[in-house]
Amino acid sequence: MTSLKNVIVNYQENEYENEIKNKTICIIGYGNQGRSQALNLKDSGLHVIIGNNNDSYAEEARKDGFKVFNIVDAAKYGDIVFLLIPDEIQKSIYDKEIGPNLRKGAVLVFASGYNYYYGLISVRQDITVLMIAPRMIGWGVRDVYLKNMGFPVLVGIGNDPEKKGNNILMTICNMLGVFRSGGCAVMSSFMEETLVDLLSEHSWVGAMLYLFRAYYEVATELGASPASVILELYGSGELAEIAAAMKDQGLFEQLKTHSRTSQYGQLTRGPEYVMDEIKGLIKKEAMDILNGKFAREWTEEENYGYLVYNKLHELARKHPMEKDERELYKILGRL
Repeated sequence: MTSLKNVIVNYQENEYENEIKNKTICIIGYGNQGRSQALNLKDSGLHVIIGNNNDSYAEEARKDGFKVFNIVDAAKYGDIVFLLIPDEIQKSIYDKEIGPNLRKGAVLVFASGYNYYYGLISVRQDITVLMIAPRMIGWGVRDVYLKNMGFPVLVGIGNDPEKKGNNILMTICNMLGVFRSGGCAVMSSFMEETLVDLLSEHSWVGAMLYLFRAYYEVATELGASPASVILELYGSGELAEIAAAMKDQGLFEQLKTHSRTSQYGQLTRGPEYVMDEIKGLIKKEAMDILNGKFAREWTEEENYGYLVYNKLHELARKHPMEKDERELYKILGRL
């Protein structure tokens, strides 16, 4: 097992600090992560341009004070290019609009390991390939920066033809605000980021949604009101408070913020849901991620993946819990 001291890296000043001030930073995609990262880099004194289709995101970028170019031109101008568009469309846009137009010796920055790990995107050997994967949603990256706080990222190096990858990586992270108080960079890899990211989505995150639904079905069948069930599960915001306590105090340490009755119930009943079969299922999902089975299902068999995706969304919206949730949220003024 790798020591934490060996993977958590601290920022050290290097010669690239001065170089980056003369570079053009190109953010491809002004959505969830793109806007936050672009604003952070600009506020750190860097020259940032945006590559985006001429849509509402482009208009927002202009209002934020950025010059916006079509993706082809932006890729031509960029010395450091951030690829911040959704995973499922990256390959087609990269192959047609970005890859052929990257400058010799440019730097390409991914925000996840997905497309590079699976080889869906093939990058020229003269391009330095880096990964800076925030462990935080987009608006959070901007919010903590404005509070002079840092945020955690997984970082990795792919192609490194000039052997400057580490200095460039650390300098960009510093400019993004990563190394401020509360933040850290964890030395990772495209493979590891893909595994831990997808495995969360394929295990506890997805299971939580359907476990909540099962709870709703049982509780309402036994006479509980839909409003009391939804508020108990997540509607009150207590779930977010528990997650915040886990972040600040630790997974089991946060139990001390609960009543002793609650702690006893969680510690005695919780393990009953995690049988050997569950661990085996998680292992199976991990292997399907690493061997590319999931990627082929979702990315390469695009029509099939979207067909299933749309159908499951449709079925989810038809569940009685969705109707009760909407009615409750209207009463609470959230819709």
